[in-house]
Amino acid sequence: MTNFLDRRAFLGFGAVMLGSGLLAACSPGAQPNQVASGPAGPVGDPVRGGTLTFSDTESVTSWQAQKLGTYSAGNLTFHTNVFLLYFDPYQKKLQPWVAESWTKNDENTRFSFKIRKGITFSDGTHLTPQIVAQNYELFGRGNEKLRIPVHPQISRGYDHVEVDGDTVTVVLSKPNQQFLIDTTRLNSPILGAKTIGLELEEAGRPENHVGAGPFVFKSQVPNQSAVLTRRTGYRWAPASSPNQGEAYLDEIVWKVLPESGLRTGALTSDQVDVARGIQPSDEATIQAAGYQLLLYRPPLGTSNYAGLRVDNEFTKDPLVRRALVLGIDREGVTRDALTPSYPPPISILNVNNANVIDVAGDFSYNPDKARGLLEQAGWQRGSDGIREKGGKQLHLTVPQSAQQVALGPAWEYIAQQWRKELGIVLDVRNDPSFAAAANNDVNVPIMVSRTSIISLGQSFGGEGNVALLGSAPELTALYTRELEARDDAEFKAVQAEQQKALIKGSYVIAYFEEAQTFGASPKVHVTFQTQTYPDFYNAWKAR
Repeated sequence: MTNFLDRRAFLGFGAVMLGSGLLAACSPGAQPNQVASGPAGPVGDPVRGGTLTFSDTESVTSWQAQKLGTYSAGNLTFHTNVFLLYFDPYQKKLQPWVAESWTKNDENTRFSFKIRKGITFSDGTHLTPQIVAQNYELFGRGNEKLRIPVHPQISRGYDHVEVDGDTVTVVLSKPNQQFLIDTTRLNSPILGAKTIGLELEEAGRPENHVGAGPFVFKSQVPNQSAVLTRRTGYRWAPASSPNQGEAYLDEIVWKVLPESGLRTGALTSDQVDVARGIQPSDEATIQAAGYQLLLYRPPLGTSNYAGLRVDNEFTKDPLVRRALVLGIDREGVTRDALTPSYPPPISILNVNNANVIDVAGDFSYNPDKARGLLEQAGWQRGSDGIREKGGKQLHLTVPQSAQQVALGPAWEYIAQQWRKELGIVLDVRNDPSFAAAANNDVNVPIMVSRTSIISLGQSFGGEGNVALLGSAPELTALYTRELEARDDAEFKAVQAEQQKALIKGSYVIAYFEEAQTFGASPKVHVTFQTQTYPDFYNAWKAR
């Protein structure tokens, strides 16, 4: 492709410019995360009314907060909820929401929140400091009787919660520098008493969901679609939101269309207004047909990466891991398998992350060195060209996910490259059940991922992490330092060390920059939240 943009240009502009696309941001002077390509959406004053139909990749099986683990769950449920704090994706800083102000101690063990007055839940009950405390007690301890698990982030060092007038204080037994950002996560909503008092399965039913967001659940066809309707009287958006009243749209119709080709077809035939997950091969089709191609990069998150399991029979050898890291032509992945929407990464962190450092030179393509490392590790090419040792071939597997449409083409390209250049067989498994089982199966040597609101320590050094299924002592130590960082500057410094350690130890393969790609009708105005969910609250449709 002649319009391929190298990583230096990418860093200089902060985003990829596709064709004649323009950068669009919500806030004046903000660094943009969003790229629009092809026809532009509507401009001018927002229009009230109408229904927006959105197509997604998979169904949402539970609305219970601790079960909101998929990206699709965020697309569907985020706007039915409110959170203590809000991370503005364009200003890239925390903002008040349910908490109108907050303080913390230097040790990051006491976090106090002054709760905003006047917020009500969808069942008419009031959001009070007491209900906030009950939510955080449930996050911190779980409830064995109701089978509610602990919150994986809020529970880190959770001790107790205190209520003093309109102030709620969460007390930890050990530092957690990331606690404030953890309050903004999808699985950290403040829910009504009815919902948090239910057993796990009942709390997961959408009809039992009592939130305080700008939309409420109306109806569903299980595993196929759901309808959200505008919340009458909503007036407690984060201060930085352009809209401060009720949502502009009357309804959101959310549809499940697992096949990417069907989502593209539904968009171009005007059956849906916004389609999530436009595959690279359809980008030109979308634009040529007169539809918007919207590309959004998370301001808090990682690039697309693969964790190399440290206890797997193949990847426990650092020499093999290093060979795999050096054996990928990332510019070729972008150029030949994907599009400029997915440029080569500069680190394990996404290029839009404020804490990213450029370590791309430490994992640049070097097939000669990769071959030498494999031979040093005892893996020799057999008569069929496949490397073997002790009568066993170097045969790897990697699971795929429909949640990121670029994964399949990228890994098929990598598989061909490893087979030809390195003598490694890689099976790309597009089986959802295999992918789910691979989370905890050490026999699967490579685990793909990308995450928003990221703790590198938790993902690679924390107990029970699924990326490595183990923790090297250096990564565990860095995780402790990450949690104990006294301020953002110290946290940033630790994350710089983590990025270097992950690449130096060849624990991860970073292979393209993370982006969520959406197709949208030229009649739709839509921007995105920090975790790349569409901002339905501020969305509107021209008539």
